Amino acid sequence: MSWVSTWWSARTDITKAGILTIVGLVIAGVFGLWNGVFSSKNDRQDAKPAPSVSGPHPGQPSSSPPPASPGQTLPDCGDTPGHDVTIEPKQLTVASEGSLTAEVTCNLKAGWHLTWMVQIDGVGKPVPHTNYYPKDDLYTPGPYNFDVHLSPSEPGSARTTYVVLMDDFSYRQLSENRNPDGSLLKLPNGARKVSNSVLVKRY
Repeated sequence: MSWVSTWWSARTDITKAGILTIVGLVIAGVFGLWNGVFSSKNDRQDAKPAPSVSGPHPGQPSSSPPPASPGQTLPDCGDTPGHDVTIEPKQLTVASEGSLTAEVTCNLKAGWHLTWMVQIDGVGKPVPHTNYYPKDDLYTPGPYNFDVHLSPSEPGSARTTYVVLMDDFSYRQLSENRNPDGSLLKLPNGARKVSNSVLVKRY
């Protein structure tokens, strides 16, 4: 190895420093590559997890059914447990007039009918009874508005409104059994309530 010693001795101090620097960089690079290949760290641990899309939407209770996606087929009215129609607000107190909104979330089969029904309890003297007043019909899925008008002749009156599902036979009874004032003394046979009930009161 004498030729190496002779060659090294012939180099200037500046040249020697440059050679040593290059050698040091090469060695450092080799060790860095070694550590990168055999490191036990998993770089996936640094990545933030993707947001979940299976949980409920913000503000939606976990027990709520997921919203219908575009193109999803709605059930037929009366085929599933629970309410096919949701009325908002859940309670209404007005001076004389107000408004309710019903959201229909089912398909109405041929020969079936959805009808707003207003129920007034404690009507008449000396024996109070209940009157039922059929109002507007609902058809396709979507929102429907219902205007509330409380008669001035009934101060402090309270009534309940809801939606019923009927077949053709029951629907015909709405007109056949109606009193002159438009009321019914009972719901038609086979009429089924398919919405929540909303109590409407006067201030």
